[in-house]
Amino acid sequence: MGRYKINAFVIRATRLTESSRVVTLFTKEFGKVKAVAKGVDRPKSKLGGVIELFNLIEAVLYKKETSELGTLSDASVIDVYPGSSEEPRRYGFGSAWSEILDKTSHPDHPRPKTFGLTEEYFRILNRSKLEKSGLLFWTALYKLLILEGYAPEIHKCASCGKTDFKANIIVSWKRGGLICGKCRDNDDTIMKLSSKSLDLLRKMSSDSLEDMTEVSIDEKTGKNAAEVILAFASYHLGLPRNLKSFKFLETLAD
Repeated sequence: MGRYKINAFVIRATRLTESSRVVTLFTKEFGKVKAVAKGVDRPKSKLGGVIELFNLIEAVLYKKETSELGTLSDASVIDVYPGSSEEPRRYGFGSAWSEILDKTSHPDHPRPKTFGLTEEYFRILNRSKLEKSGLLFWTALYKLLILEGYAPEIHKCASCGKTDFKANIIVSWKRGGLICGKCRDNDDTIMKLSSKSLDLLRKMSSDSLEDMTEVSIDEKTGKNAAEVILAFASYHLGLPRNLKSFKFLETLAD
């Protein structure tokens, strides 16, 4: 059995016994890891208050190479994000990001740049204005597409290179981005994009998460851009469109 010191975000926890949980961690060293946190819910557990959703922790992991499930011990908190865990809207977008990490990550597949993006996202989500939570989330997902090499081509036609897009803007996730009318095939699966939404996607691509918290947009523009990002994430990353966290956020909107 190997002993490893890890830095990790807690992205999921399920009950194993009355006092123990199976936690899913997004680690800097190994990618996604599942481990048992024994006795975490006992009053005197040293893991109590540490193994909580969104927490960035340092921990010792014991794990056999032949097993997918390890055991956690000696965990301590590196950083917490109380704003994300206590406010429902921030919690929803924090949970959605955790679901994305869970759905798109694999054991023994480290993604250090995605780990850094996650740390930046939770830090800014925790302290940004509440009304910016959605824009911040979709910008982070767009930047994840960039890191994975699946960001849409938003500056020219993905087929011919045409750059003049002023009206009737369409995008195809199968073709990889913007498609001009001359290059469009009848069997293309496309989505219409407003000029404002195209400008927003370009801003998401170039600006930092911090800078995006100062951007103001209307609801229609934001939804149009989010639909494109989700379509690309679904097609290229296999991300389900019906994340549980999305349903939770819909109840808040209702």
